[in-house]
Amino acid sequence: MTKRHPRLIALTTLLVLVSACDPQGGSSTSTQAASSSTTTGASPSSSSADDHTTTSGPARVIEQVECPEAPDPVAIVCEVYDLIKTHYVDEVDDATLAAAAAQGVESLDGSSSDQPLVCAVPAEEFSLACEAVAGEADDSAEGAEAIVVGITAHALDPNSVYLDSRALALLEEEQEGEIEGIGALVSPEDRTEEEGEQQCAVISATCRLYIVSTIRGAPAEEVGLQRDDILLEVDGESIMGWSIDAVTAAVRGPAGTDVNLTLERDGEEVEVTITRAAVVIPILEYELFGDTGYIKLSVFTQSADEQFEGALVELLSADIERLVVDLRNNPGGLLETAVEVTSAFLPDGEVVVTQGPDANVTYEVTGASIVPDDVEVVFVVNKGSASASEVVSATLQERGRATVVGENTFGKNTVQQRFNLSNGGALKLTIARWLTPGGLDFGGVGVTPDVLLELQNLEGQALVETVLAAA
Repeated sequence: MTKRHPRLIALTTLLVLVSACDPQGGSSTSTQAASSSTTTGASPSSSSADDHTTTSGPARVIEQVECPEAPDPVAIVCEVYDLIKTHYVDEVDDATLAAAAAQGVESLDGSSSDQPLVCAVPAEEFSLACEAVAGEADDSAEGAEAIVVGITAHALDPNSVYLDSRALALLEEEQEGEIEGIGALVSPEDRTEEEGEQQCAVISATCRLYIVSTIRGAPAEEVGLQRDDILLEVDGESIMGWSIDAVTAAVRGPAGTDVNLTLERDGEEVEVTITRAAVVIPILEYELFGDTGYIKLSVFTQSADEQFEGALVELLSADIERLVVDLRNNPGGLLETAVEVTSAFLPDGEVVVTQGPDANVTYEVTGASIVPDDVEVVFVVNKGSASASEVVSATLQERGRATVVGENTFGKNTVQQRFNLSNGGALKLTIARWLTPGGLDFGGVGVTPDVLLELQNLEGQALVETVLAAA
């Protein structure tokens, strides 16, 4: 299959709890699957503040500078501001961004330093955040990062996140398919919200971190972590107020080391000690059961479409009459890979439409379908099926090419792109929402299966037999 689409991330905020950074910034939602990078520098802003404004706290001088004069340690504030204003899926006013920036600064531990600081002011409203930096940040770089963390955590959607250089390195490690940690997928959700988006960004009394599933053979599975377990503490420290990235980073670590987790299960606290290990993130497995082919696709990585095509070719050579594609707990990945996988089933037409401030883009099939029309196709999904998984299953369902069986899916209808920053980190930013070609939007609700079926503990042949009997 030929790659010809932009490298966009269609991936849920399901996190692989699998090397660590600190509880202020970190390893993203998007901790699975590959992503693209766009380099951006500081850009002029429309701020009405003076080019240089000097303020001071107790024995502390802070120089506020507009973006054209922002030095490297603080330029990321301007870069992130510019990217949000240019590419973010929704319009966010300066007052909201500045208030979130101040909230990020206030989450620092405080500083007794009297060394001068520099703070970038991309808009006049950011002056208050800069004044807070004087009492909270040890240096200019720490203040700038706190501002950026605050903006992404408190003013944007949960799938937009700042990655510092360490978190970015961990993300790229995961994209290689092997990581060190416990091997669990989690989802931050506010289940008090009865309608719309339940995903959230900062752990609170209502925003809680749920276990969605565990990777087969990983330490999390071996100690018995269960779906809907709620993570409360890491190594005896409450995660209340932590960003999702901070939790992920704290749980991850070198193979052979231990991490102690406190969980809530059925209203009671459970403590487990897990020895971290090297975890291989599976991409695909397939098998033949009589005249039925079975493919389990675990993530939409850059190579997943080629592996998917190879499995299809081998199964089709056995003259199968039915094909069961298992997307349970597949958190998504690259949108271009989702387009390629969908194209294996459709000879023509559209796959998905993305709507964003840059443009509305329609992605069409490649014209390289290989699955004959007389092969019955069933897709299996659950709550852990998200984003790119939803693109594929929803579109094939809408076209009448596949029957969808299982649970309602996760309900993530957004697309992210990763932009590199001048400090070696990156901003993963939601740039569009996707709709099926027919205009259906499953955000917050998920794809509704043709056949609702609980399949949590079924694998292999037992799964195939149960699904086919129901479909």
